[in-house]
Amino acid sequence: MCGILFHYNQNQALENGVLEFQETQVLDIIKNGLGSKIPNSSQIFNSLVPKICSRGPNYSSLLVENNNMLFFSSVLSLRSPFTKQPLESSRYIIQFNGELYNNDIDGNDTQYIMNLLDQKSVIDTIHTLDGEFAFTIYDKKEQNICFGRDPVGKRSLAYYLKNEELYISSVQPGFEERSDFIDCDNGSIYQYSFKNKHLEIVEHAVTYNINSNTDKDFKNIEDRLNKLNNVLIQSIKQRIHNIDPFHIESETDPLYAILFSGGLDCTVIAGLAASISKPETSIDLFNVGFDNPRTGMKASEAPDRKLAIESWLNLSKQFPSINFNLIEIDIPYEEYLETRPKVIELMYPKNTEMDLSIAIAFYFASRGKGNRLSLHDVPLEQISYSSAKTVEHYQSKAKVLLSGLGADELYGGYHKFANKDNESLAEELTRQINNIHERNLQRDDKVISDNGVEVRYPFLSHDVIQFSTQEIEINYKISKLILRKLASQIGLEFVSEEPKRAIQFGAKSAKMTANGNKKGTDELK
Repeated sequence: MCGILFHYNQNQALENGVLEFQETQVLDIIKNGLGSKIPNSSQIFNSLVPKICSRGPNYSSLLVENNNMLFFSSVLSLRSPFTKQPLESSRYIIQFNGELYNNDIDGNDTQYIMNLLDQKSVIDTIHTLDGEFAFTIYDKKEQNICFGRDPVGKRSLAYYLKNEELYISSVQPGFEERSDFIDCDNGSIYQYSFKNKHLEIVEHAVTYNINSNTDKDFKNIEDRLNKLNNVLIQSIKQRIHNIDPFHIESETDPLYAILFSGGLDCTVIAGLAASISKPETSIDLFNVGFDNPRTGMKASEAPDRKLAIESWLNLSKQFPSINFNLIEIDIPYEEYLETRPKVIELMYPKNTEMDLSIAIAFYFASRGKGNRLSLHDVPLEQISYSSAKTVEHYQSKAKVLLSGLGADELYGGYHKFANKDNESLAEELTRQINNIHERNLQRDDKVISDNGVEVRYPFLSHDVIQFSTQEIEINYKISKLILRKLASQIGLEFVSEEPKRAIQFGAKSAKMTANGNKKGTDELK
């Protein structure tokens, strides 16, 4: 995970060179701001730098090119060897945020892209990439910069172009100019020519189409279940293997965690991850709940907490060699109020009550700070909530998070899909998966990454999407039928019938104030 910030203004006169910030300096910038560390930079640029640093707290660097271009990158190092950004060659300057899963990668993702550029054009290089990413690539020879997001849009990126001044950034500023920033579409490749002062989209977004075929007799169900199991395992394997964070304090520290409501999607991910993990692997399960003064309900009483405990206990019994740690993240109302303005700023341009209730739940969950419950060394027959060992004020070391996002869009999980006929369901799911970048991913990436962690989406891998949209029959997707059957097939019957519950209702982060009549679509005031 990295943060990307680029600024071009033909009227600025900066001194070319590279300015590096080591980890202690990066943490100081996050806490105290930029100050005078980068002379002659703009107000917008200065306001964005601390946010960019929060996304990659291990290292940051500024590269000035042509006296009028600033490339600022931050790095959260999760794969060896550690590679500084921006990465420069005689022809290209690359800023890369994300994770690649191409089979022929041997080393760092950004260096892999630079090596591809020695053999291919910029457009062909981007077509080669498989993963979760956003990027900028500056071509010194052609005097243009290309930028964009992966085909699904799993990493945030926005741009500002006004009066021949260009910004490209993973996040947006927190004052008036932010309204001039435009979110990049998923899969589109934007190219700005510094010679012609012109921006064009040279590659348009990928469109996924849902197969509307049916199998009323369910004669293909076993084949589809086996294939779904295989593509999901491969997707999870790509996302949890070869994690090599910058700091490893203990071999027993979890390398990854799961955003865990205890529901169907995240529990399937947890079960499949456990099935391919070595004995004694530790996995943190992040579960968040909010004290809700309107209802008087405590965080520990939230519906998702009760479900998470039940699923955690069952997972621990089914996979006794895996150390599942349930992290109970309880958020007092005072802390919610204190953090609310920051989350509203991070999630912009999203600006509704529903967006806030979702975003703030993900913000606190991804922080990984709470009470840790562990059943390690507890005999199988004695596994229970009361037998768990508790560590208070625990801070997870996991820097990679797995999310179940995408399952509802691929397998028909939302309640509004329940009564649709097959053709209407196919049309609706097509809209959902093609809009997930704008509706969810851009917002979620900005709030989660601010905690210096990287979220990965097993359900949104290229192969899982291709199989799920093209081969799985539409009647297998009524109320997530195929995913429920998969849960039963892999021994997770306890969650196979669990109904869909949105995070804002499960964690009780919705309707926190006395005015409980607010609608999710109401704009924030």
